[in-house]
Amino acid sequence: MEIRLIASALGFGLILSSCASSLPQKVEISAKPIEKPKLVLPNADAVNMRKVEWMLITPQNFNKEISNLEKKGRPVVFFSISDKGYENLGLNLSDIRSLVQQQQTIIVAYKSYYEASQKAIDEANYEIEKINKAAQVQEPSKWKFWK
Repeated sequence: MEIRLIASALGFGLILSSCASSLPQKVEISAKPIEKPKLVLPNADAVNMRKVEWMLITPQNFNKEISNLEKKGRPVVFFSISDKGYENLGLNLSDIRSLVQQQQTIIVAYKSYYEASQKAIDEANYEIEKINKAAQVQEPSKWKFWK
């Protein structure tokens, strides 16, 4: 048992002496603030819809409508679309409107993410500055665990 105690004491002494020799004399902390590029988004143009006049031509009003166009000096040309084509045109416009709304939501989400991440970076940079200032003020000889 005495041999074990001596071996333990010697081993403990070796550990202490090796730890003491490997302690740094001065600790240097260096951290650089994180910079994030500014997000610059152009403003989207407002959409100004032009007036579209629809004219329904039936066998009953065909001659009257042609006469009205001729009186106004407009060329007599008809662009026609079937009832199913008209329905599809309305559905296509509805799909476009839905897509624009989704894109607006995505843009708002990106903006919120960017602003939140910028706030987190600013807070992290503030903490880095605080730590750097605290590290510059303290010297190893004033740390309590050295004595």
